[in-house]
Amino acid sequence: MFDDKTPESIKEEILRDLTLADTREGSYTNEMVSPVAIELWKMYDSLNALIPIVYIDETSGEYIDKKSANYGIKRKAGTKSQATMHFAGNEGTLIPKGTVFLTADGLEFETSEPVIIMGGVANVLIHAIEVGEIYNVAAGAITQQIVSISGLTSFHNEAAVGGTNLESDKSLVERLYNYLRKPATSANVYHYEQWALEVNGVGGVKIIPLWNGPGTVKVLIVGPDKKPVDTEIVSNCSAHIESNRPIGADVTVISAEELEISIEATVTIDSRTTKKTVQEALKDRLASYLQSIAFSRYQIVYNRIAYMLLDIDGVIDYSTLTLNGGTENIIIGAEQIPVLGTVVIN
Repeated sequence: MFDDKTPESIKEEILRDLTLADTREGSYTNEMVSPVAIELWKMYDSLNALIPIVYIDETSGEYIDKKSANYGIKRKAGTKSQATMHFAGNEGTLIPKGTVFLTADGLEFETSEPVIIMGGVANVLIHAIEVGEIYNVAAGAITQQIVSISGLTSFHNEAAVGGTNLESDKSLVERLYNYLRKPATSANVYHYEQWALEVNGVGGVKIIPLWNGPGTVKVLIVGPDKKPVDTEIVSNCSAHIESNRPIGADVTVISAEELEISIEATVTIDSRTTKKTVQEALKDRLASYLQSIAFSRYQIVYNRIAYMLLDIDGVIDYSTLTLNGGTENIIIGAEQIPVLGTVVIN
């Protein structure tokens, strides 16, 4: 912003205004002005730090939270996943509250309350030690103990759900600017959008007013990855909206329906690349593209996918390309979001 301000240019401007003193190089005046010019340049240089503070973006760091707080917007803290754990063992064996179990990757879960094995079995709710989607592990994924419990012979977890990540800088900036650009008043569409996006695990929303007659509102939600969310997030979102909505409104909150998009192509490549590299590059581009059009566009254009494929380094041409087995554009339903399926490169 102040790139034109250098120690030399500042010194030159000061000396230009001194008409009654000797300003030649090496003079007393010239020597005295030099350190002043350097200090002024430092001041101008430091002003660049104000830009991301005043004009908030993803690079603004802690000032994203400070600016958002001015409007009552807080970063979503994320949630801990939880699951039911089934135990088997000797009669009367106690599994204390806070007993830690782990996955093979070292993800830790702990029991939420003490439980005693009766009739050879016991069940208890466990929750993740930390917040994050990574803790939404599959059934049977928790296989280890930190400390072995005498009398406990086996255990098995159901699928863990409900874990969400700490809100990213990008997401918080988007919510801030949505708040400023989409004034929410009197439970309008923007108001419902804001309420839904305040909930942990909600990363995208579509509002359908009057979907089932006067006074009805449908709220379609997806996660930060623009994929369907689990029932717990839907329930949390519904409860949050219910606590804010006007009296008399009939609100339905559901997760968007997944429309899987699978791609298969036969390509000609040069020596700079391999089919596996092309496959991974196409996966990355398709995933970003599908996320970008969720709730905003309702058609996947065949030629756009073809362009993505041909734009990958090393791809010379393709002889076949199919989207979900066909060569036509794919229409996305009003309550659907596209999700990447299989990508096959021959």
